[in-house]
Amino acid sequence: MTKIHPTAIVAPGAELDTGVEIGPYSIIGESVSIGSGTVIGPNVLIEGHTRIGSECRVSMGAVMGSPPQDD
Repeated sequence: MTKIHPTAIVAPGAELDTGVEIGPYSIIGESVSIGSGTVIGPNVLIEGHTRIGSECRVSMGAVMGSPPQDD
């Protein structure tokens, strides 16, 4: 069963497989795909055309799929 914390935001176009857990204050964008059993920690931002496989762990505060910062 997929679990999404009440404070998390998941875009309607995001694809979440079974058993995915989304932690507090995390944001999952439109074109994101997350495989089964993956756990997204708190305060995570995943955007862009990002695919995360099955049984992965994304730690607190991670940012994926956004443009890199300039020096």
